[in-house]
Amino acid sequence: MDMTQSIAPKSDQFERWLPVVGYEGVYEVSDQGRVRSLNRITRHGHKRRGQILKPVPMPAGDLLVNLWKDSLPRMWLIHRLVLTAFSGPSAEGAEALHGDGNPANNRLDNLTWGTHAENQADQVSHGTHANASKTQCPSGHPYDQANTYTYPGRVKRACRTCRRDYARKAA
Repeated sequence: MDMTQSIAPKSDQFERWLPVVGYEGVYEVSDQGRVRSLNRITRHGHKRRGQILKPVPMPAGDLLVNLWKDSLPRMWLIHRLVLTAFSGPSAEGAEALHGDGNPANNRLDNLTWGTHAENQADQVSHGTHANASKTQCPSGHPYDQANTYTYPGRVKRACRTCRRDYARKAA
C-alpha cells in the first residue's frame, strides 16, 4: 500500500467522533483518523456546510489538515488530533507512535503516545527509519554482518572499518 494514501474506515464499523481540542463546535475528529468540519454560520452570517477534510500528505507519509480559527489557518498532524481527542494531551516531549509503521494510518487503535526513543526504535523495527535502510557508511564501507558494530543495549550501529581507522589515528 502506498504510504501517502489514508486508510479508509471500514463501512461495518461504528465511527466515533469527538470535538477537536481547541476547535470545539467547528471541527471533529474520528477514531478512524478522519477530520470533519461542522455545519455552522460564520461571524459574517454565511452558512457553511460541514464536510470531511481532505488530508495533505507530508514527504514522510504523515497526514496534515488545515484548520481555521479566528480567520487564521493552522496545519495539524492528524495523528496528534486523534490522540489528543481520544487519549488526552501528550506528556511533555511525547510523540505519536504508529503501531503498524504506516504514518498514514491514523486510526486510534494504531496510535499511542511514546517517547522520541520509542518512536525511533519503532521506525527502525518497521524499516521506515531513514538510516535503517542505508547499506553503507558515509565513507562507503558496507553495512554487512562482518563490518557492522551494534552498540550494546542501543539501537545504533557503526562501521567497524571506520571505528578501527579512528582508533589508529587517535593512538
